[in-house]
Amino acid sequence: MIYRVAAALLLLVSLLPAVGCDKATPVAPNGAILTISANPSQVGLNGRSTITVIGRKPDGQPLNPGTEIRLSVDKGTIDPTVVGVDDHGEATATFRANGVPGTAKVTAMTGGGMTMVSTDIQVGVPDTAKPTVLVSVTPSTLALEGTATVTVIARNADGTPVANGEKVTVTTTLGTLDNPAPTIRGGGGTATTTLNAGDREGTATVTAIYGSSAPATTTVMIVLDAATAISVTANPSSIPSTGGTIVVTATVTDSRAQAVAGALVTFQSELGKFEDNESETTDSRGQASKTLTVTQADIPASRSNFEVSAKTPSSTGSTFLEGTTTVTITRPSGGT
Repeated sequence: MIYRVAAALLLLVSLLPAVGCDKATPVAPNGAILTISANPSQVGLNGRSTITVIGRKPDGQPLNPGTEIRLSVDKGTIDPTVVGVDDHGEATATFRANGVPGTAKVTAMTGGGMTMVSTDIQVGVPDTAKPTVLVSVTPSTLALEGTATVTVIARNADGTPVANGEKVTVTTTLGTLDNPAPTIRGGGGTATTTLNAGDREGTATVTAIYGSSAPATTTVMIVLDAATAISVTANPSSIPSTGGTIVVTATVTDSRAQAVAGALVTFQSELGKFEDNESETTDSRGQASKTLTVTQADIPASRSNFEVSAKTPSSTGSTFLEGTTTVTITRPSGGT
């Protein structure tokens, strides 16, 4: 009986290390590779920066999830100081400056210190070095109760995109915003929200700010009726088979046949190429024009005409209005 109890205890003790191994924290293999980045790399005296560490095995595959990365800094603080990588081998932490100017060196290590990388953050940037923002609204002319997309692009003082998860502040003098503090997503420093025109006509001034940046503004026309029709003309309406240039004009009007100014028009042609780019904004007459150049090499021998078109966002901004016209290709008598 005593022998059986002793044997059972011995078996239990022998299993404990095996159970513990199953729950052990993964360890980075020899030859593991780390990369580290700070966004932004320049912060104010009490600013913060997102530290991103990516770990790879020698074969390029991500480190096993949970593999620990140890972080340290010689100026300021890091939170947390120990973090496990995710399924992509990535781990993040936050650096916080403590009011002391200078260069803070952030170090990441794994595998018991066998693999180590570092990056520098400039603390105490001058007042002139501030983040910047750009703001745009599409479409720039809205009907009452219509909607438009507000896009904000934010850059750190060093010119890098602001990190995902940060928020920008957006305001409007007319209409309402679905989210006045949209979050930056997608890795390009971009945040979006929706402007609702409401039931009042006028000019809405949309303003965006990130942190200590100067405000960026743009305007949106809110009208009784926005774009409901677009027509296209070509001058001249025919070109010789040797090629030539054509001025293509689009006219945008509302339901009352009144000109719509500030509408973004995009031109397209089956043959040739437009000058500069393919977009233009309508003037006070509701017109936008572009010069189309068609060379002899652009014209197939079998073609007798081709279409030129223009489109602009509708009053809701979710669909497009499109107009087309046909340009005739003339050939010498007896030509093919």
